[in-house]
Amino acid sequence: MSRRDPSYLKKLCLAIGIGVILHHPASAQCVNNLGTKTYDTVLTNTGFAIYSLNLPQFNPDSGQLVSVRFTATVNSTYGFNLKNIDASPATYDLNIGQEDQINVPNLAPYLNITPMYVGTYTLAPGQSQVSAPFPFMNNHVSTDSITGNVAPFLGNGKINVSYMSFAYTNLWAYNHANYQFGNDLNSSTQLSMQYLYCKAGVVLETDLIRWSAVLTAPRTVKLDWSVADEKAGRQYEIQRSEDGHSFITIGMLAAGSSDATADYTYTDDLPPTTTGSRYYRLQIRDNTRFSWSPVKQISVEAAGKALRIFPNPATDHIDIATGTANSDWQVDILSATGGLVQRSNFPQSNFLHIVFNTHLSAGTYFARITDLRGQKVQVSSFIVTTLD
Repeated sequence: MSRRDPSYLKKLCLAIGIGVILHHPASAQCVNNLGTKTYDTVLTNTGFAIYSLNLPQFNPDSGQLVSVRFTATVNSTYGFNLKNIDASPATYDLNIGQEDQINVPNLAPYLNITPMYVGTYTLAPGQSQVSAPFPFMNNHVSTDSITGNVAPFLGNGKINVSYMSFAYTNLWAYNHANYQFGNDLNSSTQLSMQYLYCKAGVVLETDLIRWSAVLTAPRTVKLDWSVADEKAGRQYEIQRSEDGHSFITIGMLAAGSSDATADYTYTDDLPPTTTGSRYYRLQIRDNTRFSWSPVKQISVEAAGKALRIFPNPATDHIDIATGTANSDWQVDILSATGGLVQRSNFPQSNFLHIVFNTHLSAGTYFARITDLRGQKVQVSSFIVTTLD
């Protein structure tokens, strides 16, 4: 096979890309136990379109996210009708191209432009060059892998992905000859987002039977875990991250008695200026052997926001600190689709304790808090998780 063969170059680039990912520190810990989650959608257009897609984020409980790959596979046909309407013979050059652009919030856009030469045509006055639709792009692939800042993709909600598909025409008329031109273009794109991650079931220490991170106050995170058949000499490193990718050790606990079930608690008091998401994991050391827990995510609201919901994530209840004087309140718990789950009323209160009437499935919910005196309504989200 010639090294100039395009198929060889595609295979070479793919091999290099896989090699870069597998040499990433996170994936090196579980190179033989990587998992993937893929989301596909098919998009059609007639030459130009911008699509706004809401795709699922990666749940940190599933494992440690290593990279995110976007792939746009384009198939399109192009036909045209070129006519010389000049008084003299004229020569025309026709070039076409495909532009793919992918945008994700807080990340630099990915752009790929692929030109294609169609032909040069010399036409007499009134003569036309007509071409029936021919394959313009045949499984044309544009792909980009993100291995650095994967934080925007972590969570239990959606991430907005903008994709632009643009097929352009460049027609050059020698000596500025006049012409008429029309084209017929149809394009279909399979857009794919794939998560590559370290499987939690492999990274997870097998005797770690419970592990949770809960916001118990506006900036206090309580970390709890339990193990079966504790091992003598074991050390637990509590690690925190701002982006879900790069972790630092914030504390360490030594194992208690061996050959028994053991429970542990660690409290992390975050700085007053902390906002946004924080991610936690355990790095478990048994002599020279290391294992890891799944990653847990918590969300911290801005300090200036009066209303607080905690614990967040929640399991069987939430508490709401209104940050106001006593008033009469109505609290509606809403599902992610807006359906009413339950309603509670609190007269003469500013601290609202809400026990869930039924077991809530894991996911994102909303609390609609209405001040019945001031007729002021606030809505805030929280996450429900299951006990590990």
